[in-house]
Parts: sequence; C-alpha cells; structure tokens
Amino acid sequence: MFVGFQPVSGAVVPFAYDWPMVGLSFLISVCGAYVGLRWSRRVRLPDGRLDVDRLLCASVALGGGAVWSMHFIGMVAYRTPTHREFGLFMTLASLAVVMVLAGAGLAIASRPRGSRTNNVVKGGVLTGLGVVAMHYTGMAAIRSNTRFDWDLAVIGLSVVIAVVVSVVALWLATTVKTRGKQLAAAVVMGVAVCGMHYTGMLAGTMICTSPTYAPGLFAIEGDSIGYAVFGLTLITLLVILVVEATRTGAEVVPVARTRDTAPDIG
Repeated sequence: MFVGFQPVSGAVVPFAYDWPMVGLSFLISVCGAYVGLRWSRRVRLPDGRLDVDRLLCASVALGGGAVWSMHFIGMVAYRTPTHREFGLFMTLASLAVVMVLAGAGLAIASRPRGSRTNNVVKGGVLTGLGVVAMHYTGMAAIRSNTRFDWDLAVIGLSVVIAVVVSVVALWLATTVKTRGKQLAAAVVMGVAVCGMHYTGMLAGTMICTSPTYAPGLFAIEGDSIGYAVFGLTLITLLVILVVEATRTGAEVVPVARTRDTAPDIG
C-alpha cells in the first residue's frame, strides 16, 4: 500500500483509510446517538430537577459512544506506514472530557427555566468545545516517529462543525420523543459527528521525525484494537438500552394503572 515510502526525517507520511473500519466508526456513532437520545428524553424530573441516572447514561452513550468511540475507531482506520500507538492516560483523558462536557451541555440544554433556544445554544457550545478538546487530546495521544503540522484554518472549521453538530444534537435530544424519529435523528447525528472527525483529521499532516520508534509504557496498540473498542462499546450501549427500556416500562405501568382505576366522572 505504501510502496516506496522511506521513513526519513522531514518526509511527509502518506495515509489511507481502512473503509470497513470507517463504516464501523459511523455505525457505532449512530448506535451511541440512538441510545443517548433514548435516555435524554426524560433527563428532567416533573419538578424540573435532573434525573442523575438518566443524565449519566445519556452522557456515556452520547459522549462515550457516539463521539469518543467513533473518534477512536476512526483513528485506527487512519492507516500509515509508520508504527503508532496511543498513550493510555491521554486517551482516557479524551474520553473523560467529552463525557463530562456532554453531560453538562445536556443539563444546560434541558433546563426548564429561561429561553429553550438560548439554553440549547449554550449547552451546544459547551458540548462542542468538549468534542473539540476530545478530538485534539486524542490526536495528542498518538505516539509515533512522526509529528503533526496543523492547518489552523481547517482546525477552525472543525471547531465550527463541532459546535453546530452539538447544538443540533442537543436540540434533537430535548425535542425528539418517538422511536422512529429518534432513529432518524441518530443517523443524522452519526453523519454529522463523522463529518466533524474526518474534517479534523484533514487539519493535520504527519511528518516523519526519525526512522524508527521505540514503543513506550502504558500505551494501547494492536491491529484489532478498533474491533475491540467497537465490541466493548456496543455491549455497553446494549446494556444501557435494555436498562432504559426496563425503567421506562416500570414508569409507564403505574401511570396506566392510575388511569384504569380513576373514577369515571362523566
């Protein structure tokens, strides 16, 4: 695939995408978005207080599934002739920041007080900045005999896309209620998140810094790591989805019984 490339200092490193892995990155983003939308629809209790359990699960699904897992699998799909590994602590930091800020953004967007549009925009900006921080922290987690030359204009474009995507995502999360519409919204979100990620990838050109790279400690690597992240994320999302369905069913039954036992005042 990379015939003729010589890993000498200053050489531009060629790349190619593993398209089946790109497909998995889109699929996991859609799955995470759908589960996140399911949990987001009742993130506020009737009295306006946050339902912490729902907020936590929505943050894991949206931040960890729809965004971070998509990003990580997309990074694995980015093939180069140079050896790469991912620093464990920076990778975990990128996961933590996007889940925390996605949760904070959802909490702001769902506030019962104030202008709904204003709340969604504020929450979306915060979440979008979390997505940007996650993406470039994840890029910084790459360990290799290369460095990135950054195109600031493309970075700026990726920031704009991330914020717009996040505003739209939070508007959908606080508006769309039916399963069919949630699935359609999840597909839209998956396309948008992937668009942000792969635009952000265009911002960096890999430049070779030395002929070889010595692996370090506390790093993630391996040809199958993308499939492992996909599998673990999918299992987590399925568990969260089952819990959501079970909890929703338990909440609906008492309401139905109340209606059935209510006196007929006609």
